Amino acid sequence: MKILNTQQMREADAHTISAEGITSWQLMERATTKLFEWIKEHLPKERTVTVLAGTGNNGGDGLALARMLIADGWQVNIYLLCFSEHLSPDCQQNKELLEAQGIAIAEIRAEQVNNITFGKIVIDAVFGIGLNRPAPKWIQQIFGNLNDSNSYILSVDMPSGLPTERIPSPEEIWVHPHQVLTFQAPKLPLFLPSTGCYIRKWEVLNIGLDEHFLKTLHPDFYYLESDIQQLQRRRAKFSHKGTYGHALLVGGSYGKIGAVVLSGTAVLRAGAGLLTVAIPQCGYNILQTALPEAMVLTCEEEKHYKTAEIPFTPSAIGVGIGWGTHLETASALFGLFQQYPDTPFVIDADALNILAQHPEQLKTLPKDAILTPHPKELERLIGKWDDDLHKLTKAKAFAKEHKVILLIKGAYTMITDGEKYWINSTGNAGMATAGSGDVLTGMLTGLRAQGYSAVEAACLGVFLHGLQGDRAAKKIGMERLIARDLL
Repeated sequence: MKILNTQQMREADAHTISAEGITSWQLMERATTKLFEWIKEHLPKERTVTVLAGTGNNGGDGLALARMLIADGWQVNIYLLCFSEHLSPDCQQNKELLEAQGIAIAEIRAEQVNNITFGKIVIDAVFGIGLNRPAPKWIQQIFGNLNDSNSYILSVDMPSGLPTERIPSPEEIWVHPHQVLTFQAPKLPLFLPSTGCYIRKWEVLNIGLDEHFLKTLHPDFYYLESDIQQLQRRRAKFSHKGTYGHALLVGGSYGKIGAVVLSGTAVLRAGAGLLTVAIPQCGYNILQTALPEAMVLTCEEEKHYKTAEIPFTPSAIGVGIGWGTHLETASALFGLFQQYPDTPFVIDADALNILAQHPEQLKTLPKDAILTPHPKELERLIGKWDDDLHKLTKAKAFAKEHKVILLIKGAYTMITDGEKYWINSTGNAGMATAGSGDVLTGMLTGLRAQGYSAVEAACLGVFLHGLQGDRAAKKIGMERLIARDLL
């Protein structure tokens, strides 16, 4: 699913109006009808509804929705927040329709902020996607009162006061809704940690914008949904284990061999035909016992990894899990880069920390390597950022400069190839548990070993990893979920 910015949404609206020969008011009626149908299906009719409308087109949506709810027998109170004395034409038309029916609209100005009584349900239709500056202070006071109320809050298109293309300052107050119903495409702030954490649920309402025009748009962000699973390849009847690649997993140190067990199991569960793990000697008995499907190579060191001879040509290499940052381990990492410059790599954990300690070695990164840092590892790689948007800009620039695929882990894990982003839709807070990242590294390595491209493996692996987490959480609960459940 494409994640459209403000300009693209406006262009899509305008093109639809022109192509279909309709008015902007008719398009607003179409969108509002979708809102009305959702509310009828999901919310109790016996509860009083408060509509907070602004003076722009988002407010027009709110007034149109109030009209439809009243016609259907709902108890509705309407407040028009007059931050401007001039209403947009469509908002004005909806206001006149309500007044012609004798429906009261309370006009609220700065000195009347305490004159609003919130019902059990509040429809937030004050600002839409066009807001690019902080809301007036008196409007922010209303938003604060609303957030502190016990009302169920439903925001139309975007939470009012939340800008679409910048991060609000900590002092800004914006609506924290229980539900957002956004038109046609999701908006980026829904996915960012600093803003998305205040948005409990969201849903896209298809308002019928011109599909042919939407196909011509090329946004910077895409949302991964279940159709990504179409990338999964069917196994040929006469295939054999060699058909599906021989993965090499390099990792482990004293006390952290479990990470290799988890990751190695995930390599095989992801479909790789063969797996060899290269580890320090302390892990030999553990791996032979816990993962009998894997072949095991050990280096000469007992507790940390030092270069081991690899007697085959790997189809893909996963490196760094449970590894430590010993100088000899660092040397082994750069030796692997030098020995296998054209082999697909998945780089995780301490391999990333070693790179951060030796930034001069970033130029040796194999092309199309997949890097899977957690937030602190990401910061060590790309440096500190000012806010979430700055982080995304720096991460994309890093991926482009070094020609790698970079994952930004989180509630919505993001994947960039240096040109665009893919945002994952699966996963849950139960996956914030030790070893979850090791499983992901194994899955990605297993997919790369089978010949999936770096972007395909990253998108498919992250989606399936989260999907398995969702299945496990549904079965046993998020609190009980551990990394083995993802296998």
